[in-house]
Amino acid sequence: MLAEGLVAVAATAGAGLVQAMTTDAWQQCRDRAARLLGRGDAAEESRQQARLERARAALTQAAEEGDEEGRQLVARQSAAWQTRFEDLLESSPEQEARMRELLGFLHEHLPSAVAGTVTVDATATGRARQAVQGQGTQHNYFYGDSGAARPGVVLSTLIPPPSILVGGQDPPASLAARFRAGFAPGKPALALLHGPGGAGKSATARALAAELAPEFTDARLEVDLAGFTPGSAPRPAGAMLTELLRLAGFDGSDIPGETAGKSQLWRAWAADKKVLLLLDNARDAGQIEPLLPSSSFHGRCVVVVTSRNRLRGLDTTLDIPVELLEPEAAVELLVRVAGLDGDEASSDALAELARLCGYLPLALRPVGALLADLDAATLVRVMRSANRPLEQLAEVDQEAAAAFTVSYEALTADLQRTLRTCVWHPGPDFDAGSIGALAGIPAELATVQLVRLLQRSMLTALPHRRYVFHDLFLSYARQQLATLDQQDAMRMSRRDLYRHLARVVATVHTLLSAAADPTAGTGPFDNPEHARHWLEAAAGELVGAAGSALSDSWELGGDFAVRTAQLLYVQGQYERSAALYEQVRAAASEAGDERAHGRAVTALGDLARSTGRFDEADDLFRTALRTLGGVADTAGEADALRGLGESARARGERDEASAHFTEALARARQADDAAGQGYALTGLAHLARQRGDLDTAGLRFAEAAELQRRADDGVGLAYAVRGLGHVRRARRELQDAERCFRDAMALHQRAGNRFGQAYALTALGGVTREAGRLEEAAAHLDDALALHRATNDRTGQARTHTELAALADARGDDVAARHHETAAASLLGRSGGV
Repeated sequence: MLAEGLVAVAATAGAGLVQAMTTDAWQQCRDRAARLLGRGDAAEESRQQARLERARAALTQAAEEGDEEGRQLVARQSAAWQTRFEDLLESSPEQEARMRELLGFLHEHLPSAVAGTVTVDATATGRARQAVQGQGTQHNYFYGDSGAARPGVVLSTLIPPPSILVGGQDPPASLAARFRAGFAPGKPALALLHGPGGAGKSATARALAAELAPEFTDARLEVDLAGFTPGSAPRPAGAMLTELLRLAGFDGSDIPGETAGKSQLWRAWAADKKVLLLLDNARDAGQIEPLLPSSSFHGRCVVVVTSRNRLRGLDTTLDIPVELLEPEAAVELLVRVAGLDGDEASSDALAELARLCGYLPLALRPVGALLADLDAATLVRVMRSANRPLEQLAEVDQEAAAAFTVSYEALTADLQRTLRTCVWHPGPDFDAGSIGALAGIPAELATVQLVRLLQRSMLTALPHRRYVFHDLFLSYARQQLATLDQQDAMRMSRRDLYRHLARVVATVHTLLSAAADPTAGTGPFDNPEHARHWLEAAAGELVGAAGSALSDSWELGGDFAVRTAQLLYVQGQYERSAALYEQVRAAASEAGDERAHGRAVTALGDLARSTGRFDEADDLFRTALRTLGGVADTAGEADALRGLGESARARGERDEASAHFTEALARARQADDAAGQGYALTGLAHLARQRGDLDTAGLRFAEAAELQRRADDGVGLAYAVRGLGHVRRARRELQDAERCFRDAMALHQRAGNRFGQAYALTALGGVTREAGRLEEAAAHLDDALALHRATNDRTGQARTHTELAALADARGDDVAARHHETAAASLLGRSGGV
């Protein structure tokens, strides 16, 4: 507890500092005060300089608005800086000499700032004695010129919000309206803003407080709880209460020593007042609860709290998650901070800068300041050239690293271990099953740990109970935690992850790609739809983990990667599938595995063919054919030949296609590859149908379907059954044709094959039109066109437009028919025909 003499020193320094803000001596005074409060820390000194300048700007603005506002702000600022100087003297008594040097400077340049003191002794009786200590006597000291104006009614230490505020939250006025809607008589209203470090919680809270402030005419107070301040321990509730009580006018000798007594005194003082309390940077609910005021019938108190933790124990009126900025908002913040306009404000480089900053205001604001004097493209090149995006921007880099470090150090040991597990996961996101496998703990326990990390803003939640580590902090985490875990142990843990994911992928393959429709769920999945949704959500993780398995030379890594790539290909995720097949090809080449290398090249050929790159596809298929022939992989040769046949058929080269399919069928029979035979027969059947040989086509489609059932290949079965439907439609066997198309549709839908679904829907639209069910046909064709557009399949779109033209003819709508015919012709021209 400070002696009264030191309290007087702090008060005089606070009043003098504020008075100096409007004088020519301000710059020297500011620098001296910042050095004093910085305690030898250059970064803290810079922060204090910025705070002092903000205070001066607010004071200047208030002075322009009128005398009363200026007087009130002088009083509030004086009280705020007094408190900061008191904290300094209490924590660092050795700073007294330097503070007296500051007073000497003030005395020399601002004589009225240190004129003297006025003491007011207040006594109370009855109920009012609750608010004073020391036998009902309270001492209030007013320092400075004895003739100066006394503080106004409002006591305020609120820090103004930044002048530039953007984000995904509601505007401050909307937040305030939502907050007010939850006010209830007899209890304080509490708003909690929580989110990761650097996301803008304090700025949003100050904007909310500024919106609410006019309603709270007794006190508007802001206190930094230092819950996540680098190099500082969280400030205990008792110290915070002492600060609040001093701001309320209590002398140090009248404040109880115990936290409970301070809390009671604080609540008694606030009971009949309108108080706004902003508690910034809280670590846990224990810091907050003793500070919460109560409200009598005659008043109302509101509390605004910010924290990186969700503080579930607090009874909140309004819960506000402060997340990362959306890309557009992040660019807007860069633009507004830099003062850009015109073309400068909409470049691709700005979007990339926002991404490199992780969409965090903590990084965006200083980077935006640099943009005022640098072009965005230069800054992008600098940030990309470093190991970490902010590495070349030392101050920002240190602040971002500190934001991660202080949050990590605040975790319990078990959560630190779990977080390190998340850091070393090889994918962009993960679920509890994967983290459980990596950490060697049950998935249920991993779920609990991940939720606890989520509540502490160390992770971000994604749909389907998945989690992601923030990109910007991930690089700091890997750098700082690299020495805490043994590399050999991590490699072994990753193998456990690979085994876990490989098992799950095998289960997904069974549920989605088998010929027989499963009657029940398998493994962790209730049904095929559940498995399909998991695959869509986990695709990024699977690609990362499979690639890591190949890099780690895991013995089953190739099979894991190929099966994953196959599933992604069927789902139309061509880029991810291609990236994984490229890694399989590279790993196989390095290992000298010609069979795996050749089969990966065939798969890459299929990907090129599926995206209309037929010349590239043919080169890849021929390369694969040579490679696989060299190692006598007959089934692999059959698949490469099948690819050449598909490519030739797509270009309309039917004789060449027939030769490739025929040779593929022979090789597949030689290898006793039922699925390979089925695919080759399906290709030959399509050629027969195009020639008008429906009998041959029907027999080959039927044989292909039986072979695919024997191979349990649902994808191949769907193509064969759909082809059989085309034959039956051509024979006017419309019911049988419709049944085939619906069976194919069900298989494609189960596998998540949007490409196949689109063609099945186009066929269903045609056959239902011919059956006279025009509305049903229109619905099928509209759905088909949407899917063809989603998969960027121009040939499929053209076929659907052709069917829509026929439907329009059936309805007698000549205008619509001509529209669809024109669209089909245009698409066929751009796609090179069918």
